[in-house]
Amino acid sequence: MKGRWDLKRLVFNLSSLVELGQEVTSSKGINEKMKTTLHVVTGMFSVPRAALLVYNSTRSSLEVLTYKGIRGMDGTRVYIKAKHIKTFKKNEPCSINEIKNNSFYEDNHDAFKRLQTKTFIPLFAKDEFVGAISLGNRLSRKSYLQSERDALKVIANQMSIALHNSNLFKKLTNKVTENKRLYENMRRIYHDTIQAFAAAIDAKDVYTKNHSYRVARYAVAIARELGWGEKDVEGIYVAGLLHDIGKIILDRGVINKGEELTIMEITEIRKHPQISYDILSKIKFPWKDVVDFVRHHHERVDGKGYPDSLMEADLSDGVKILALADAFDAMTTDRPYRRKLHLLEALREVRKCLGTQFDGRISRVFFRVLQKEIKGEVREAQIIPHLDKDFDPTIITTLLEGITAELSA
Repeated sequence: MKGRWDLKRLVFNLSSLVELGQEVTSSKGINEKMKTTLHVVTGMFSVPRAALLVYNSTRSSLEVLTYKGIRGMDGTRVYIKAKHIKTFKKNEPCSINEIKNNSFYEDNHDAFKRLQTKTFIPLFAKDEFVGAISLGNRLSRKSYLQSERDALKVIANQMSIALHNSNLFKKLTNKVTENKRLYENMRRIYHDTIQAFAAAIDAKDVYTKNHSYRVARYAVAIARELGWGEKDVEGIYVAGLLHDIGKIILDRGVINKGEELTIMEITEIRKHPQISYDILSKIKFPWKDVVDFVRHHHERVDGKGYPDSLMEADLSDGVKILALADAFDAMTTDRPYRRKLHLLEALREVRKCLGTQFDGRISRVFFRVLQKEIKGEVREAQIIPHLDKDFDPTIITTLLEGITAELSA
């Protein structure tokens, strides 16, 4: 029962963070944007009363921008001095009890009482204090788990950057480059959140640390070589990070078993693409086909894959890319049931499985990327840095050129 609840909480939090990421990067006005964002936060943590306050440096005060579940907030201010701001931990939630002995609390006792503050989160962007979040009592447990505090910090980062971005538009409308950089910061925070979930997935398997990250990077390299647009490249990167999310509810003992699996255990392992799909299909991603890529990353072009036994014509390029990237990383890393293959052996295995497990056209593009990376013809290598460096570039290049010539014949 607890595992099922944890899974539901995982899906809910991931979905909420996706919604929040989309909200703070939307074109809505700051008041509407922050009101919606505050409602997402209160829903995530079962907090019926909350407020978002923005910092007015001229008045040295925090002023209520939006709130939920509290009456009589108009004109409410929390006065704050520079010495108090210096004591805050940036974007870190703290209990009101932690600041009760501080003159900051004493000076604003009535305001905190009206706000019904139980948790106070100071908001900083680029080391600049921009506001604060006030959260009241929770309906469930009073304290926050460490995972919940981490999620609150991610949210505080997003909201602080959004507030800072709004201030820049008001005061410095000519600084287009700065605004673009702030937007990129928000996107990075959004991706960092997804990467955190990917790390949690890989933690189930002691042999596959950073597996999801590598698969995502390999998939990006192939997609870019195919000429995909940046938004589609971003989509397959996210699919790579989350493709094994279904493993998070599988038995760790089965995943890490160092001997031959039973038929029942194999069947259990093969459920993870469907479970991943079930989890991710509940989330509205801003990229198309992410859930399709994840569901079918163990399909084969000869129709002998799973879960749907699709043939080559039914598989998108994204699925074929992810299937190859996932299998290649599996070959070149240690697994509980075998040692990793040398790069030369792995490439021969890919060639052996062309037309059965792997698509020929996608594989040819993959080989071309490897050739370019070995020759130093790309600005940023995505694959070679993650492989052992004990291979002979001349031998590998000769093999790749031979395979490419075979495929082109």
